[in-house]
Amino acid sequence: MTDNSPKAIVLRMLDQAMLDMLHGTAEFLDSFADSAVWEYAPTAGAPQWRRLQGKEARRAAYHRVYDQATDTTMTIHEVVAEGGSVAVAYAFGVTFATDWPGLPAGARAVFECVNLFAVSDGLIVSEKQYTGPMLAEGG
Repeated sequence: MTDNSPKAIVLRMLDQAMLDMLHGTAEFLDSFADSAVWEYAPTAGAPQWRRLQGKEARRAAYHRVYDQATDTTMTIHEVVAEGGSVAVAYAFGVTFATDWPGLPAGARAVFECVNLFAVSDGLIVSEKQYTGPMLAEGG
């Protein structure tokens, strides 16, 4: 029997997202409601809150970034779930095939992130991401 708890839904989505990055697909979006909202906290490279609404907006943003990415990794540090809320703390590693702001092509970076998810009726309805500074791997 499949575990359909909010925590299990989010973890399956994250597993699928990592597979999608290998295959250039975006099947992870099947775990989201059509009207889902993504919010990204300010970072040094993007100093204002950013918001995307709807799976098609997220699909376009995903391909704009991850079609240039190679060798992606995710190490989950902690998952906390209560009711329909799930928090995931993780390290995300990436190598970009092209120059990226603050990163030359072929260099590897690691980001420490915390994402907050809201799950309702078996689908993720929102995701809010807090990203730490970009670090050169080993830095």
